[in-house]
Amino acid sequence: MKTLRFSIALLFGFLLQDLSAQTNERWTLNKCIDYALEHNVAIRQAGINAQVNKNNYTQSYMNLLPGINGSLSNDITNGQQFSLAAFRVVNETTTTFNTVLNADLTLFSGLQQVHNILKSKSDLTAAQYDMLDSRNTMILNITTAFLQIMLNQEILTVAENQKLLTTLQRDLIEKRVKAGALPETSLLDIEAQMARDASSITSAKNSVNLAKLSLRMILQLKPEDAFEIELPTLVNDISDLLGENTAYTTFQTAVVNQPSILAQMARVRSAQYSRKMAIGALSPTITLNGSLFDFYTNQQKRFDTLALDFKTIPINEQFRDQFRKSVTVTLNIPIFNRWQRMTNIANAKLQYQNAQLQLETTKNSLMQTIYEADANAKAAADGYAASKKSVDAARRAFDAQEKRYNAGVGSSLDYQTSKNNLMSAESELIRNKFTYVFRLKVLDFYQGKAITLN
Repeated sequence: MKTLRFSIALLFGFLLQDLSAQTNERWTLNKCIDYALEHNVAIRQAGINAQVNKNNYTQSYMNLLPGINGSLSNDITNGQQFSLAAFRVVNETTTTFNTVLNADLTLFSGLQQVHNILKSKSDLTAAQYDMLDSRNTMILNITTAFLQIMLNQEILTVAENQKLLTTLQRDLIEKRVKAGALPETSLLDIEAQMARDASSITSAKNSVNLAKLSLRMILQLKPEDAFEIELPTLVNDISDLLGENTAYTTFQTAVVNQPSILAQMARVRSAQYSRKMAIGALSPTITLNGSLFDFYTNQQKRFDTLALDFKTIPINEQFRDQFRKSVTVTLNIPIFNRWQRMTNIANAKLQYQNAQLQLETTKNSLMQTIYEADANAKAAADGYAASKKSVDAARRAFDAQEKRYNAGVGSSLDYQTSKNNLMSAESELIRNKFTYVFRLKVLDFYQGKAITLN
């Protein structure tokens, strides 16, 4: 019994441990991307729209098949009517029962059905590219949010390091003040600096929390969902990551692989087939129709020589004798329909031209975005290189000033100024570094490369 209890307790402990591990699982960049691609409302709506267009594409093929419909009708009429059996007007109830089976098939309609298939296929392609564009944009947005969190976290680390340095300096100043080597004001100055450092840490923490909140909003998480982020680590030296691609080559690559362009190209083809369908409506239409018909009525009677009276013919005999079949070929020639067909053709032509103009607008917008992204990336690379030199110079200046201050030669004001300059240079380097990385990821996005932060 004790062994059983121990086994149950051990199993329960493992279950709790596994549940805790799942609850505390950290959100990596890949996990955030996978979650957003599965749960984001805009992406799901794009997927539904693609499925609707897929159904329409399937239906366009089904429209080539014949249509088959059946009908049953039963009519009961009561009133005065002339009876052949009695050869006079009588008041009686008449019952009729009809069965009809119709089938119709369009043999020719100006190739409208063929063009409708091609149009539906183009609409499906556009919807699929729209969904892919939504997915790519979501990946870029999440990556940008991660970069913002990493930037704010680095700035927080710099602020904490500066506070630690100030704390160590305060201990040294306090000893010197007690020894009479420094005035009391030096201690007050360093305490004021500690307060400023604490304020910087608070501001940096708030920026980190706001960046995490922004990522949570992008993922559309519920307030009660656990959200612990695991940030990737960037390489230290990113000076040579820009590569040799020019804005023009990037645009040439993007114009043939960006989903937004491919979707608009598909819409141009769809508008072209719509125009052909409108022209096809001017063509004569040939349809084939077949029908089966049967009929029963209680008024269909025959004279019974044994009973010397008229009796209703049985339903099975009426169905057998009155069963009819028909096949009809119809040629429908459009002559005049209040100019509606010509108006449809004119509007379809205008819609085709508008789709072409929209494609050119999309291409021009893409070109402008890429050229701006390329210029921003080059400017960010220059800013990052300049910031590295600025940090090196500020660090050497601070090291020299720290040695002078520790030796009792330099003033407290010069020391604090040098330290603040170093902190400002390091913060600027971090901002330029992440700005540079973000610009690179934008270029990767338009070059069709996978977006990662490794």
